[in-house]
Amino acid sequence: MPRVADACGPIALATAALLVVAGEVAAWPFAPPPATLTSTAPDWGYRGEVGPPHWAELDAAYTPCAAGTLQSPIDLRPSTAAPGVAMSFAYRSSPLSLVNDGRLIWADDLAGSHLTVDGHRYELVRFQFHAPSEHRIDGRAAELEVQFLHRDAAGRLLIVAVLVEPGRRTNSMLRRIAEHLPPPGEAFYGGQVGINPLFLLPSAREHFAYPGSLTVPPCTEGIEWLVLRTPLVVDASVIARFQQALGANARPLQTAGRRPVVYRHR
Repeated sequence: MPRVADACGPIALATAALLVVAGEVAAWPFAPPPATLTSTAPDWGYRGEVGPPHWAELDAAYTPCAAGTLQSPIDLRPSTAAPGVAMSFAYRSSPLSLVNDGRLIWADDLAGSHLTVDGHRYELVRFQFHAPSEHRIDGRAAELEVQFLHRDAAGRLLIVAVLVEPGRRTNSMLRRIAEHLPPPGEAFYGGQVGINPLFLLPSAREHFAYPGSLTVPPCTEGIEWLVLRTPLVVDASVIARFQQALGANARPLQTAGRRPVVYRHR
């Protein structure tokens, strides 16, 4: 299995490119990283002095992590219900490309995969994993969360989240990814290992929609979240592989406030 170690190490891996989103600056985890990683941006993490309570202290660009009023994740308790919107996932097969920066594991190199919501197209930029889930539904967290990050032609972000629970089912796509998770500071590219993220989605499309933010620094707001209500159920051993590789990398719940949380049903 080919593995490509990043010469700069996990800190350099984690602190590189920037992406302009809705007039603000969003962290590079939501755009493909550049070939050369030379940024001196501050490091952040999930524990100790660089953990979530201190993100806003690490850099002025991270101020929204403490001062923002529409932060994610939240406990999803819908304030209203509405008919579902037209959603079409046009995800394509591609070679498996994974990066582990010591805090997040994500898959990229997904050119051509996209999502259409009510006729509006969003390109799939990457999908990443959090353990345990960052979002909760009626107070209940899941073992794992997969976040599919999309960007439209204007640079606006839409994130689809899928919660993952253990059970007596198999998901060959998630198992395939789990079998190739790289260690911290390294990447994996499998030219002969194909994936299609479509098979990481449950068949039901009912979801919770709300306005939120990135769940990593700089916690940029103006993000549209769609959290699918139905979890993906997989063998517990597959979830355990992700938990071992990720550690605990879920941002604590943020205050929902009075923002609308809409449950969109069929």
